[in-house]
Amino acid sequence: MVRYILVSLVALLLLAGCENYTSGPRFEGDVYSIAGMLISGKSINTEHPIYITRSSDIDSFDPMNIFVTEAVVEITDLDTNESWLLSLSVDMEQMKLKWVDPAEHIIQPLHSYRIEVTIPGYDKTISAQTTVPQTVEINTDYFGHNVQGEGFSADPENPGYMVYEESDLRYPLGINTFDVAGSHNVMVEMFCLEEFSTDLEFTTVILGSSHPTEDMEDAYYSSGEGIRRISFLAKMTSSIQPEHTDNYIVLRDYRQAFVFFGNYKVSAYITDDNYYRYKYMPEGYLYGGVQNALGYFGSASGSVFYTKVLKQAPTI
Repeated sequence: MVRYILVSLVALLLLAGCENYTSGPRFEGDVYSIAGMLISGKSINTEHPIYITRSSDIDSFDPMNIFVTEAVVEITDLDTNESWLLSLSVDMEQMKLKWVDPAEHIIQPLHSYRIEVTIPGYDKTISAQTTVPQTVEINTDYFGHNVQGEGFSADPENPGYMVYEESDLRYPLGINTFDVAGSHNVMVEMFCLEEFSTDLEFTTVILGSSHPTEDMEDAYYSSGEGIRRISFLAKMTSSIQPEHTDNYIVLRDYRQAFVFFGNYKVSAYITDDNYYRYKYMPEGYLYGGVQNALGYFGSASGSVFYTKVLKQAPTI
């Protein structure tokens, strides 16, 4: 995993100063896409919305017409037969249009959900279905020896802290799958909460530099994966561990995903197969579970934590 993160990081840094390139057209006319991840225990909100977009060939591309603004978007809980409509929300800060649930229905673990989208002028109903993974518990004190204030915290106002060199050895993330052993799709994301500055310091000297350069700012604030946001998704096996009686997936090898010293938001989830196929199959946008459109409609269970990555332990 370390080698994967390092290779990806170097590639991202090399690309940070490159010009944008546009590939040739692959589709004719409008092509619709869905992107959505249901999170167990959460509603479909502005943090976890559904995106509905349209694409066109390069000759008729209009960046002002990417987001679909007129549609009927219905979610159905197939276990209860309850259905509800999503509403359009404008996110001015991110310059995105998001479909959210104004009634804030809570997504339930192990329930199956179906989405149906009807767009005026499009003669097909876009649909997809996902089954939410089981409830998991993220154990941030896996060895049971954390001192108060160390490691990870669920409170963003009071994050834990850890020294970079010992972070993943001393503070492994344990994903407790309880009595369910076997293979799971594990997704982890490290998101640096610091604002960009050339005073930020890399945790590891990269390309001979300890600090980012000004031309990396756009890459830092990119909405996708970049030098600020490092994530990985892999199939991992849950089994009984020597330290515990439940089945665990133990993440011990993650520190290279901390690119900078500073504050981080760390997300750890298990996901459904729709999202895994979308990420890892060739042309995965065809295999994300969506009918009559591209993209993915997935689901996940897990938690979010906060920590501050330090160069050395604080003096008391």
